[in-house]
Amino acid sequence: MPQEPRLPIDDFRRCYHPRPPRPRYPPANRQLVPADGFRVLDQAPIQKVSLGAPPYSRDEPGKNCYLWVIDDANGIPYVRETSISSIGGNFPKHTNLTGGGKAYLGGELWFDSCNSLYVSGGSGRYPPVDCVQLDCAVQVFRDFGYDVTSLGWDEETDTARRYRERIA
Repeated sequence: MPQEPRLPIDDFRRCYHPRPPRPRYPPANRQLVPADGFRVLDQAPIQKVSLGAPPYSRDEPGKNCYLWVIDDANGIPYVRETSISSIGGNFPKHTNLTGGGKAYLGGELWFDSCNSLYVSGGSGRYPPVDCVQLDCAVQVFRDFGYDVTSLGWDEETDTARRYRERIA
């Protein structure tokens, strides 16, 4: 009997456990659907996304940010961070990708091309537990065939970086 092909994300799920969103944030639990722009990322190349880039500082806006989570879906659910009418014209939250349920972690991403992206662990609801978990999540994106630039980990704050560093 042929074995089902192993998904790149399976190893990640064996190492970590899903957890509920941090309760300190107000609920945003309406599950988004494809009509809202909800999609599931899988093998590169990606089609029909807005290209963008992360910011260099808190005071600078990034361009065309997407939210993502690793949950128990077959890929990585994601949605563009823009006003969505079905949630009252608000910007989506990571819990809109999970319906308020559990996830392994979440973050932000920006598509540099159909094969290349920037990834951060920037999520208030499902932040990475440490730099190793973030690095493992970045590897999942790479296993899907993407060239990935991680924004990395801030050792001073012990949290995921949300801004890219300027190269001198």
